[in-house]
Amino acid sequence: MKTHAIFLSLALVAVLAGCSPKPAPLKTCIFPGDYPDPTILRDGKDFYMTHSSFTYFPALLIWHSTDLVHWEPVARAVEDGDYSIFAPDLCKVNGKYYIYYPTSRGENYVVMADRIEGPWSKPVKLDVGGIDPGHVVDADGNRFLYTNNGFVTPLAPDGLSAAGRPTKAYDGWAFPEEWETEGFWLESPKLFQRGDWYYLVTAEGGTAGPPTSHMVVVARSKSVLGPWENSPHNPMVHTYSADEFWWSKGHGTIVDDADGNWYIVYHAYRNGFHTLGRSTIVESVEWTADGWPVLVEKDGAQWAMNGLQGDYDYLRDYDNPLLWSKWQPGFGDGTLWLTTAVDESYEIEARFSVPEGSRAGLMLFYNQEAFLGGDDAPADGAGTELSMRIRNERNVATWWVKYGDGEWATVRENVDVSAWHHNTYGGFFALRPGYLLREDAKLLEFRYKPL
Repeated sequence: MKTHAIFLSLALVAVLAGCSPKPAPLKTCIFPGDYPDPTILRDGKDFYMTHSSFTYFPALLIWHSTDLVHWEPVARAVEDGDYSIFAPDLCKVNGKYYIYYPTSRGENYVVMADRIEGPWSKPVKLDVGGIDPGHVVDADGNRFLYTNNGFVTPLAPDGLSAAGRPTKAYDGWAFPEEWETEGFWLESPKLFQRGDWYYLVTAEGGTAGPPTSHMVVVARSKSVLGPWENSPHNPMVHTYSADEFWWSKGHGTIVDDADGNWYIVYHAYRNGFHTLGRSTIVESVEWTADGWPVLVEKDGAQWAMNGLQGDYDYLRDYDNPLLWSKWQPGFGDGTLWLTTAVDESYEIEARFSVPEGSRAGLMLFYNQEAFLGGDDAPADGAGTELSMRIRNERNVATWWVKYGDGEWATVRENVDVSAWHHNTYGGFFALRPGYLLREDAKLLEFRYKPL
């Protein structure tokens, strides 16, 4: 009885003191599939995240969560463009939301909104070069934009133009020469403040290439302009062996919650599945006594060979138009709509209405050089309905077609698609399910089934 009384007294003291139990550490994949270069913003108790969208438009799909684990799509911030968008930075300044992003043309743009759901402004071109912008505000309210290779550019008070020329502020962290990487590649500056310190979180080692290429490194300074002191715990995140479940872990952003807990989100390829693109992962962060962020569960091979948890239904709601975007370069004279696969094995099926003179079809698509499927038209006497099915079983794919109420016919069988990814074709894309419509063809039904 005395023991129970002690525990009850301690619980009462905790309640009266406004304490709550510390949550269990997070270490999970929250966006399996092609969700690279995550940028995350905490706004009160809400979290918002967006990712690279490359040549898929509408672009910059924004997600919302209250627990960092379950997410819902809320808006797309850029309607159209004739470039590839990658490595954005989402922030909020003086009550307005901003997304800074670079393009394949070597330019940087910004869009802004009063509400995260939009409407978002038309893109504003900045007189800032480089890639992977990272926005920061100093103690006096001055705004700056970091870009790759450690450069920083002052911004105007409204954040919509440069207010000076870029200067070199950070040289990065020298990782061991014997590590197998793509190269140095100092990228992805993401900045935040904790106490008297500003922290600069960057990526090194290259995004793809060998499984051990990528990493997250940390530096700190009392000024947003440096000088920057590198963490003695670098790299904070890294894949040390091809035997790990996650390859090329890197491109991190550190964020806290409303209760003072800290986390890092970063991306990585699933072991053996470059075709799926880079997934988004979240892990809990703790602080050393001398003020450095480290993973709660130390990095290395601790990921079991089952790095996926949850049902991920929020990523498979393919009836939601926000989960679809067009392949902007176009595909012949048709419109190619693409979405993101979540699973190592899955089956997709689509049914179309195809009037005479038109065509439609189902595809697994990386780019114009690497795809399975295509468009077709119903055979004579089969009406206007066309169906297609593609099954992808751990990078071995088969394609079927059916006209009207006829029988399924195999078009191509057991196609090895395992090499259809960036290390072969470039572009940093993923092998995506999609459908193609020409002229007056219409999609009647799309189904995705994990296997």
